[in-house]
Amino acid sequence: MTYEADVAIGTLDAGVSRIKGLYTRFAQKHEIPYGIIQVAYVLGIHNPVTQKQISETCEIPKQTVNGVIRQLKADQHIAITVGKEDKREKEIALTQKGEAYIQCTLKPFSELNKMVVDRVGADFVKQLSQGLTTLGDMLEMEMELQEVAAKWEGKIQKNISGGNEQ
Repeated sequence: MTYEADVAIGTLDAGVSRIKGLYTRFAQKHEIPYGIIQVAYVLGIHNPVTQKQISETCEIPKQTVNGVIRQLKADQHIAITVGKEDKREKEIALTQKGEAYIQCTLKPFSELNKMVVDRVGADFVKQLSQGLTTLGDMLEMEMELQEVAAKWEGKIQKNISGGNEQ
């Protein structure tokens, strides 16, 4: 990677980290655990969803998701059922009580988001979101390609080493 690419990605990473930090601070101010906010957003968009999907969507540890899910279940905000496609997975869906809870919990965030989007424009946010999604997809693809290349390199080296010994 060139220095210019490092600066560009580093600046982008700092910006995303800043936004996440501001949301975390906002959540603390409203006495809402940030993990609940992340899970609530996913449940509000994808309903039903699995714990694995929440973890992957938010890039948060499964243990964090599990803790939030246990709390939401104890408070009867979610229902957990056997997965339709994979019987080993559990699907999580909001109950009516849960939908009301999520709306109430996310209300300060919704109001903040509306004010920000009104200022910067919905098109800007949409383009930024699409760009971040594309960048994330490219990063994931490059990381996977590097893993595959490393495996093949190891196999080739093993074959070369094995061939020289004979």
